Amino acid sequence: MEIVDDVYNRVVDEMSIEDAIKGLLFIKSKQESEIESIKYKIHKYEKKRSAEEAWYQSLSPLKRFFTGHAPSHHKAVEHLVNVKDRYIKIETIKRKIASLDEIISILEADPEKRELHLPSGIIKEMIASQKDEGPPR
Repeated sequence: MEIVDDVYNRVVDEMSIEDAIKGLLFIKSKQESEIESIKYKIHKYEKKRSAEEAWYQSLSPLKRFFTGHAPSHHKAVEHLVNVKDRYIKIETIKRKIASLDEIISILEADPEKRELHLPSGIIKEMIASQKDEGPPR
């Protein structure tokens, strides 16, 4: 089966359907682990934020007066960077996983397929995953 680049419409690689599915599944698992990593970072940030807020609320009013507390707009920017942007990144990764699932189902439905048109990003990842696995040494 020939792997064809969507942008330039040229043959980039040739591989069996089993290898193509294996490469796509590898990319999918890598993306899923990245989602878990991002979710862990969000959870870690929210846990830290709530601990800081609990500590601040436990101070006496006099100590609170002298303790520096970030203004609300700083907290909003922090939340944007540490939570909202990460959720947006998770959504883009989920869309990529959905497209990978669609490609895998197409390959499984038609095992006699001669050409597979893929975006260049996915092709690069497949080739990189093949190089990582490589032949046994």
